[in-house]
Amino acid sequence: MRRTSLVLFESVAALVMALVVWEVVVRLFRIPLFILPPPSAVFVAAYANAPVLMMHAASTITGTIVSLISAAVLGLLVGLLVGYSPLASRLLYPLLGGLHALPMSAFIPIFVVWFGIGPAPKILAGALIAFFPIVVNVVTGLRTIEPELWDMLRVSGATKGQIYRKVGIPRTLPYFFASLKVAGGGSFIGNIVGEMIAAGSGLGYVLVLATTSLNMPLAFTSLTILLILGMFIFMTFDIIERKAAPWAFRNERP
Repeated sequence: MRRTSLVLFESVAALVMALVVWEVVVRLFRIPLFILPPPSAVFVAAYANAPVLMMHAASTITGTIVSLISAAVLGLLVGLLVGYSPLASRLLYPLLGGLHALPMSAFIPIFVVWFGIGPAPKILAGALIAFFPIVVNVVTGLRTIEPELWDMLRVSGATKGQIYRKVGIPRTLPYFFASLKVAGGGSFIGNIVGEMIAAGSGLGYVLVLATTSLNMPLAFTSLTILLILGMFIFMTFDIIERKAAPWAFRNERP
């Protein structure tokens, strides 16, 4: 709990420091409002548009959660399958690598054709981006079982399934939670891009409307909210990882 509180305090302090530096730089160099508004103008815009921003932020958060949960479940299942079965590894792993090389945001127009304008394209885009880091990390965790340990357990009478359940899955947990940090950001980005292209709600949609009307304080308000949400996602999974897999932090020093 003490470590968690310290992490939260340091993160908030870093955010406040960044806002102070931003305000000072804008005022010191007299940067025009339509180019880079100071945080004070951003806070005024946030206060004036609070109800609308809360509604759109809720849309972004909901889409991100759905994308991440879908990607986490499917990615964990596929990762366990690929890591457990040599045949599945030979068949699926190269294909997954090829799919990962494709720009996932390029699928959004295709999803629009399939599902129309709405939340579905952005949720699917977020899930696709989040899916691959989870699969790769789960497979990596299963493959960290040392050959010597594997041989010793097999000699002791353990089956392949028992080895994976008792050793492989615990080894995978730190990798899985670490991948959620990346996947959480990926699902967030996918939803934002989807909102900018093919949705009528969300902070990405607000950002597009604000920039096209040159309302830069509102645009940077959206960006600031996105920054805070991104920090929250990363810190949430970092805290969960520390609780669920504390052995992954055994060599950490304050």
